[in-house]
Amino acid sequence: MVYAFQIAVLLVLVCYPLHRLYRCRTVSSAVLLLSFWTSAAVIAVDAQTLAQPDNFLQWRQLGLYAEALLCPVWILFSLCYVRRFSWKETSITQRAALLLSFVPFGIVAAYPVHAFVFSPDFAFENVLFLEPLAFFFYLQLMLFLAIALFNLEATIANASHGVRWKVKFAVVGVGAMVMSFILYFSQSLLFRSLDMGFMAARLAALALGALLVIYSELERGTEERITISRSLTYRSFVLLFSALFLVGVGVVGEGMKLFGTSFNQYALAAMGFAACLGLVLLMLSEGLRRKLRVMVQRNFYGEKYDYRAEWDSFTVRISSAGSRDELFRNILIAFSEAFGVVGGAIFMRGKHSRHLLPVCFHEMDSSERGFCSDGKLAVYMAERRGVVDLRSFDGEIDPDEARFLKDVEARFVIPACAGDQMMALILLGKPMNLAERYDEEDVDLMEALSRQVAVVLKNLRLGDELAEARDMEAFGKVAAFLLHDLKNQVYPLGLLVENAREYINDPEFQKDMLDSLEGIVVRMKSLIRQLTHIPANPTLNVRPVDLVELARSTAVNLPDDSVRIFGESVVANVDADEMGKVLLNLYLNAFEAGAGEPFDVHVCNDSHPHIKVIDYGNGIDETVLRDGLFVPFRTTKEKGLGIGLYQSKQIVEAHGGTLDVTSINGTGATFWINLPR
Repeated sequence: MVYAFQIAVLLVLVCYPLHRLYRCRTVSSAVLLLSFWTSAAVIAVDAQTLAQPDNFLQWRQLGLYAEALLCPVWILFSLCYVRRFSWKETSITQRAALLLSFVPFGIVAAYPVHAFVFSPDFAFENVLFLEPLAFFFYLQLMLFLAIALFNLEATIANASHGVRWKVKFAVVGVGAMVMSFILYFSQSLLFRSLDMGFMAARLAALALGALLVIYSELERGTEERITISRSLTYRSFVLLFSALFLVGVGVVGEGMKLFGTSFNQYALAAMGFAACLGLVLLMLSEGLRRKLRVMVQRNFYGEKYDYRAEWDSFTVRISSAGSRDELFRNILIAFSEAFGVVGGAIFMRGKHSRHLLPVCFHEMDSSERGFCSDGKLAVYMAERRGVVDLRSFDGEIDPDEARFLKDVEARFVIPACAGDQMMALILLGKPMNLAERYDEEDVDLMEALSRQVAVVLKNLRLGDELAEARDMEAFGKVAAFLLHDLKNQVYPLGLLVENAREYINDPEFQKDMLDSLEGIVVRMKSLIRQLTHIPANPTLNVRPVDLVELARSTAVNLPDDSVRIFGESVVANVDADEMGKVLLNLYLNAFEAGAGEPFDVHVCNDSHPHIKVIDYGNGIDETVLRDGLFVPFRTTKEKGLGIGLYQSKQIVEAHGGTLDVTSINGTGATFWINLPR
């Protein structure tokens, strides 16, 4: 089984680089072939060493040469793979490391194999014991392979987010292959020997790494090339981890010499306890988590922040707010988490004031005081529109404001500006890690987030203004309805005044005038009651009403002989006052449409009660009918309010009926009031 797995891994390591070189003839492809073939040679020679234990020294000689070649090959690979490689632009340090990586090969060429290893009983134990020369030989191998890992880390750190997505699996795969050799060679430091029985584990590591490289290149391409920044080259965890690994291996090795093999158990228990303690501290300490996150972000990603993740987190925070107070609090929490500060506060410009007033405090001593718009700090922030680090700020601040900032332990002042207007000031408190350094990258992210905050606050302000405008619009609608009803009451009053000049001494006219005035007063009082108490769902005072009598009583408000009423008695359950408003509105429209000419009213009860009001004017334009005749505030009259038909339709529908219209342009219009049975 192990033999078949070994053959499969060797075929992958040998065949894929040939395919890659055939498809893409570049320096990177050639170096990939050398790296994979050298790794395959190490595995193949070790397999033959295990297969022919009687000749293990001869095979070990070849194995030493193959292992020595791992250093220059993998270092060269780490300098070329997906990089814009040029020997002239390679730093002197990297050139020296590449040249020195041939030293192990020279050592192997200078000394015989028995100067490196011996094994009294290799056929049974498969263990090679190392001479002092081999100890330093494998120490050099691990150091040079660590340099290769260092270069691979720099490749990832300098890649942009889009490119990193394409190459990360390949770099991780290569790192796994190199790390498998380092872990295997670390036996030389720990036990002063090499146990060659770990063949299956080594094959699994190489297979996994090779498959990651193949997947990355076939699925995501190999055309990307990364330019290495000198400022990011020397930010590395690999050197730290390599140093800690070698120190740890050395400590364990020396402990075994002093205390025997039982030291392994104590060392493992101590490491487990330390790891658990460190995990608990990391979970409980926000400061430690902040330090670790910043360290990882800076060293592995080249930037302190993953801007896509920060922006996504900030957007989620804002969008999840269910109220205005929660929105402000979420903004401060997002800033605090992003920049590792204890808390903060938001001071927002008042709606009717130029001063910046406190709206929210998070983990910061609250206060009622704000910032005067004419104060030195506010003026400075409005002019500069940049983040102020109070630790290094040398500008002038009003004494009381400086005292306030000191009392709340503020560290940063961030303006939230939308266009030419500063919407708010954001204060951030002291950092959780007092030793953390903030640079231009932090300032850029603060300003980006503050611009988003300014947009949110401006939308809030616009929403408030829109709500006020809607309130005014609602008030305007109520006023329009009031004016329309008043207009309908004024018309009969004007008609009475006009007739009174001629018939004031006529007793019959006096009686009719008093009856009309009484009716108008009743309707005016009803209107006043509706305005002083408007229920959410107004109810109708429904009772049996003769529609013909209602049509005639409404017609008394118009000049004599202007309304011709046809039909017999039809009783329906309606609100007489409300339905009277509908009829009066239709009467006035018909009277005006016919320029004072008579119009007809038909009251019928075919399948259901209905009233038709027919005028003989010029009709209604088709465009008006198509766009909507019953839309509020839309009118075809020069002095109309656009309320009458809309109000009439609402009243009829409240009775469970419909109000329809038919019209032929030039021949008048017919309005239908259809009531339920």
